[in-house]
Amino acid sequence: MAEDENQFVYNGFDGAHIKLDGAKTHSNGLLQLTNTPKQQIGHAFYQLLIRFTNTFSSRLRQDLSFSTHFVFAIVPEITNLSCWGMTFAISPSMNFTQAMGNQYFGLLNSSNNGLPSNHLLTIELDTLTNPEFNDTNHNRVGINVSAIVTYYSNRERINRSLQLVSGSPMHVLIEV
Repeated sequence: MAEDENQFVYNGFDGAHIKLDGAKTHSNGLLQLTNTPKQQIGHAFYQLLIRFTNTFSSRLRQDLSFSTHFVFAIVPEITNLSCWGMTFAISPSMNFTQAMGNQYFGLLNSSNNGLPSNHLLTIELDTLTNPEFNDTNHNRVGINVSAIVTYYSNRERINRSLQLVSGSPMHVLIEV
């Protein structure tokens, strides 16, 4: 791991400043969030505070950008039959003890879903359709700040179909 005050790089997840909850790292540095035989919740959180604003005075504030990228694979127990997928979350808290698995991705539950007090931004890699949340299909990327967005290529101006539950490594780039 390399880091300074405002940036860090992990080449494997067995480095410092990662809080695991239900997840584990392997000797090769790979992170496993859940285990396929049973429905589980797994979290991996960066433990240090990441600032999204610099406040210079009561009237002067600078918003900061954030970007990350990672490679993931959703490996199903039965080929092309999936679980609920996974999310990348930005949250002021690492405490999700009241969260439910399945369609709530281990972050929310039926009573707090949609509350403004959550202060939660998630990028959802969803592999099952849930009509309760107006999912468009069973294979999509959603940005959970009042919108669901599928993968779209600005350069080619076409939607790309990706099979998230393929077990193949996929690269995700997130910029906020």
